[in-house]
Amino acid sequence: MIVLLALFACAPAPSPVVVAPVADPLVPMDDVRLLRRLSLDLRGVLPSVEELDAVEADGAQVDIYRDQFLADPRLEGRLVALFAEQWHTLVDAFDVDVYDFDLTGEDAYRFQRSVGEEPLRLLAYVATHDRPWSEIVTADYTVANELLAGVWPLAYPEGGEGWEVSTYTDDRPAAGVLASNGLWWRYSTNPFNQNRTRAAAVFRLLVCEDFPARPVSFATATEGFEGVSSADRIQSDPYCLACHASIEPLASALFGFWWFRQNSPTEMVTYHAEREMLGADALNAEPAWFGEPVAGLEDLGRHVAADGRFSECAARTMATALWRRDTVLEDQPRIEALESAFVDGGMRMPVLLRDLTDTPEYRAGAVTDDAPEAVSAREVTVRLLGPEVLATVVEDLTGWRWEHGGYDQLGNDLFGYRMLMNGVDGVYITRPAQDPTLTWALVTARTAEASAYIAVQHDLVQGTSPRLLLQTVTATTPASDPVFQDELAALHWRLLARRATADDLAALTELWSTLYEADGSRETSVIVAWTGVLAALLQHPEFLSY
Repeated sequence: MIVLLALFACAPAPSPVVVAPVADPLVPMDDVRLLRRLSLDLRGVLPSVEELDAVEADGAQVDIYRDQFLADPRLEGRLVALFAEQWHTLVDAFDVDVYDFDLTGEDAYRFQRSVGEEPLRLLAYVATHDRPWSEIVTADYTVANELLAGVWPLAYPEGGEGWEVSTYTDDRPAAGVLASNGLWWRYSTNPFNQNRTRAAAVFRLLVCEDFPARPVSFATATEGFEGVSSADRIQSDPYCLACHASIEPLASALFGFWWFRQNSPTEMVTYHAEREMLGADALNAEPAWFGEPVAGLEDLGRHVAADGRFSECAARTMATALWRRDTVLEDQPRIEALESAFVDGGMRMPVLLRDLTDTPEYRAGAVTDDAPEAVSAREVTVRLLGPEVLATVVEDLTGWRWEHGGYDQLGNDLFGYRMLMNGVDGVYITRPAQDPTLTWALVTARTAEASAYIAVQHDLVQGTSPRLLLQTVTATTPASDPVFQDELAALHWRLLARRATADDLAALTELWSTLYEADGSRETSVIVAWTGVLAALLQHPEFLSY
């Protein structure tokens, strides 16, 4: 043995294992296109020509502009749209409708939208007003508009306009979104469900525990359960208890929003403190949060805020929103780093948004040719304009919003095209699609044609100042004029964030000339030609993606 040990000691040491560095499979976007992505995600509009020029000259300017976008008033509206993709409150119908409140059909869309936006507006307010994220479940206020103030028990600021911080006047607990009518009108319940769906929604939205998505096995024998009610079984069957041991106690804490008549506007607008104790009897479970007893809704909010999963869920939720994909196990180190910085920064949302927009996943414009298949399939390096962003971009460019009968056509599905354009309706479609579809192409084409017509009428026919898109040409400017070519180049730069090549300009000029010659009336040929060129640019793949 001694000899063997001696020989082993004299043997040369094994060579260290050299691990070759793994190349990053994500290819960053160029600075100008990154500026465009940041502007669309954080402001909902295209960057200005001045911003494009500045970043083209100095790529370091993109982070300076990003910080400015995080302080832009339009960020609040963008966050409402991003939160809506996951909170699913912007639905087209509730258990009561506009006529239950002596409003007219003309108010129908605004009523539906206002109800659904209430919890989202509270989230966005906290995010953009230097408030700790914990306030979304502890706030003693909500955010409401004039319409909601007229139908709900709300103290709305005198002389207020639009979305303002408001307070409920029915003595409901201070629990932020957990005490908002809009959340519970969306996540309703019934005598059989008894708030269980609501409890599952709270777990999913606030701590990213998706109970309905958990795999459940019913392979165990059913002996001993014959004649046993569902209510008794979920408290004795271990497969049921895996979820219901947490679901029942939380559902029990939500009975202040229990309505004896599900379609009663009187019942639904008011918090019922006297019903809080009904949950313990109805569900045979005392109110609790993962085994910790809670004394009412306000205490529940404090327990949620103190849960370590709350801050991680915020990081995961915003990563999903800005990476445009679900997070996966491989993302966990990144999520943990984001969460740590978020907590260290006082749980202020701008800190999280800034860090997220610095990640390789956000800034990627492509993947390398040798990227692992899992990475290529997972990363969304080219994002499509969804209905909300397309609506705000077009309105910013032309002043036009597609409305009909009081309904935003890109903001609803009852009379509009939200789902057809890869949007989320919150019931049937619960995540935005990332691939172009035939209906997406049709809606974007019609939007482009209509907005192009509006812009040409404004700029060339009416000659209204300031101009919208056509800055220098007139109704008599020929295609051979250098001003014409400069206009095409400027449009290409502004709308696509890429300098036009000679081939680009030649193709646009040919399109203009073809439409000009095809129109039978010289009085309208210029209008037709420019409308066609603008419509082509506004449905160009580089305009509709970012």
